[in-house]
Amino acid sequence: MTQLLEGRDLRYRYDAPEAVAGVSLQVSGGEVLGIIGPNAAGKSTLARLCCGLLAPDAGEVLLQGETMQRLSRRERARRVAFLPQQQPADLAFTAREVALMGRAPHLGLWFLEGPRDRELAERALAETDVLALADRPVAQLSGGERQRVFLARAFAQEAALLVLDEPTASLDLAHQVLLVNALRRRARKGGGALLVLHDLALAGVACDRLLLMLQGRVLAEGAAAEVLRADLLSRAYGTQVEVVFDPATGQPLVAPRVDHSR
Repeated sequence: MTQLLEGRDLRYRYDAPEAVAGVSLQVSGGEVLGIIGPNAAGKSTLARLCCGLLAPDAGEVLLQGETMQRLSRRERARRVAFLPQQQPADLAFTAREVALMGRAPHLGLWFLEGPRDRELAERALAETDVLALADRPVAQLSGGERQRVFLARAFAQEAALLVLDEPTASLDLAHQVLLVNALRRRARKGGGALLVLHDLALAGVACDRLLLMLQGRVLAEGAAAEVLRADLLSRAYGTQVEVVFDPATGQPLVAPRVDHSR
């Protein structure tokens, strides 16, 4: 499989201690990698390093075998699409116009989008279940609807790699499933994704591998059953958890252990 992303011994510091302290990771074509961990573990910083929004203090990022820093911004955007945690809520653009923004890396400086660009934007809006809202201003949409519009923009970008930071945070259950199915379809066609997730149960079913971070470092990496273990999660999150396995799917299910007697 094609290596879409490789991060080698990445380090980044806002101040002391390091936000990312020597992390290495890979995403191959056909794979979905999930990054999990508590708040301030370095997950979002790592995601930004992996798409070129931050330059590492040490280490390097490769996109399809080429060093990130040697690629132009346009070429990076053709290879990796990024969805940040929070989207602007006051845009005057319509949902269709936002989705079309995903086509910008494929257009010349003074070129307008053509029929194929419009077709891909419409297809992405349909895939994220917001085509019916295509002519609505984004400012008039709910948080979940707005999130799906920006997901459509990322899909329309047609990058081989998607880096999505908390993509399901505003989505209801049905649209979480819709997103996971869309990512799996892309993986079957050779695409890949790196997801930052707080929902551990969803991470277990959506991702081929998980990377558990704590204080800027990798605490564990592997298949869901290897990482979603009560001992590891309790250590990472500083609270007791229960992990059981779904008898129908074999997937680990995670829940906090709550003392109702208090």
